[in-house]
Amino acid sequence: MFATWLYVSSSSLGQNAEAEIANIRSIAEARNPELGLTGVLLFSGRHFAQFLEGAQANLHIMKTSICSDHRHAGIVTLQTNPVEKRRYGRWALAYSGWATHIDRVLADALRENDGRKLLRYMDEFVAKRH
Repeated sequence: MFATWLYVSSSSLGQNAEAEIANIRSIAEARNPELGLTGVLLFSGRHFAQFLEGAQANLHIMKTSICSDHRHAGIVTLQTNPVEKRRYGRWALAYSGWATHIDRVLADALRENDGRKLLRYMDEFVAKRH
């Protein structure tokens, strides 16, 4: 059994956003495998959205780290479901960044407090990367 966490947050990145995103990716690509986590990170320029999955204790470690990260604010959890099988098992961190067109998907997920459309978008994004 795996725990999952889907959230959306508002970006607090300033003028140095590209370097910050590179740092986030570098750390996550190293740390996620160490913790046995897989998932997807989207960045629209205004919002982050991330789906993570793995052992409950390790996901809790990452969640604590993310919630204390000053690079984003207003974290809204859209889903936390236990699952039998990983959704993104091949991806320590599938990343889509600076995609302003996805901001509408993220804003809708926040407004509706519903992550189903967002997960479908993530599924399509990952399927295109195979």
